[in-house]
Amino acid sequence: MPGESHFIEFSKPFIDAAKNVFETMVFTKLETQKPQIKSDAVSRGDISAVLGLSGDMEKNGGRVPYKAMLVVSFPYDTYFKCASAMLGETYTSYDPEIADLGGEIVNMIMGNAKRDLKTMGYSSNMAIPSMVEGKDHTIKYPMGTHVVLIPFTTTHGTIYMEICYSEAE
Repeated sequence: MPGESHFIEFSKPFIDAAKNVFETMVFTKLETQKPQIKSDAVSRGDISAVLGLSGDMEKNGGRVPYKAMLVVSFPYDTYFKCASAMLGETYTSYDPEIADLGGEIVNMIMGNAKRDLKTMGYSSNMAIPSMVEGKDHTIKYPMGTHVVLIPFTTTHGTIYMEICYSEAE
């Protein structure tokens, strides 16, 4: 896997940021489960917030470009419980009022992670998050990246974070 040695260091700020965002904004703690390499593009959740990221990093005295993607995916019930906790109302269906909530969550995670990435020597250009909804939807990952799936358990249900990362050769 290209850039494998940097993948773990690159992932840590996202995990730390997700824990912080969910604790402060969604009022639940994330308990990290065993990460795994994904072998398909099918989302484990029903609603996914997708955010692309690119930039460069310091390596061997120079700068090397990288590309990455952050996906936070929720089963429907978990998404409704998170929306209810964040907004103080009860949601039981996917409607326009909460349609972009996942995008707001990944924006907050990215904002937090970006600070740590900068201190680690990464520059970051992020895209606008997009939302994908529907059972068994697929995610289009950047070419040449491997995807690590990190499940989290919470009081609201399971949440899945997917991170992919690749350095230019």
